[in-house]
Amino acid sequence: MSARSRMRYLPLRLTPHLADVGTVLDCGSGNGEIAQRLMALVPKLSLVGVDVHRQPDARIPVRCFDGRRLPYPDKSFDAVTMIDVLHHSDDPGELLREALRVSRRKVIIKDHYWITSWDRMLLTVSDYLGNRAYGIALPYNFLRLEEWSVLFHDAEAQPTSMETFHYSAWDRVKQVVFVAEPQARAAAGQTDP
Repeated sequence: MSARSRMRYLPLRLTPHLADVGTVLDCGSGNGEIAQRLMALVPKLSLVGVDVHRQPDARIPVRCFDGRRLPYPDKSFDAVTMIDVLHHSDDPGELLREALRVSRRKVIIKDHYWITSWDRMLLTVSDYLGNRAYGIALPYNFLRLEEWSVLFHDAEAQPTSMETFHYSAWDRVKQVVFVAEPQARAAAGQTDP
C-alpha cells in the first residue's frame, strides 16, 4: 500500500463517520495531511491535532503530548480520530480511555488487524519501513479482531460500527475502522445515528 493510496481512499472512508460532528481531535496527527483532507471533504469540521512528535510542516494546529495523557479537559471535542495510532502505543487501552474521556460523542479508530502469522509479519515489516526513519515508537501492538474486542471491553468502550477493508486488491495488509463510544452512553441508548 502506498501513502498515495492511503491519502486517496482513507479520508473518503472516514467522512461518513464525521458528517454529524463539528470539533475533532486528531490523536497522532503527524503532519495533519489526512486531517486537512477530511476538512476539505467535510467543510464544517474543525480539527486540531496532538502527537508525540510535532512536525514543522504540520497542516493543522498540533500540540505535543506524552503519548499517554491528552492535554485537554473532559468532553472537549465532538469526536476523536486515531488513525494508525494505537498499535504504536505501549498501552493502547490507556490511550483509548483518554480519547473517550475528551470526546463528547465518539472515537473513530482506523488501525490494522491480523489473522495469520504471515499477516503479523507483513504488518511488522510495513510498520518498520514506514515509520522507523521518523523516530516513531514501534512496539508492534497489532491485534486480532478478538483482541480488539477485549481492548474495547477493558477500556469500557462500545463499538457501534466496524468495517474491515483493503486499500486495493493488491494490498495484503488488513485494515479496520471502528467507531466507539463509552459503554455507559451506549447502554443509556444515546448512540449517534
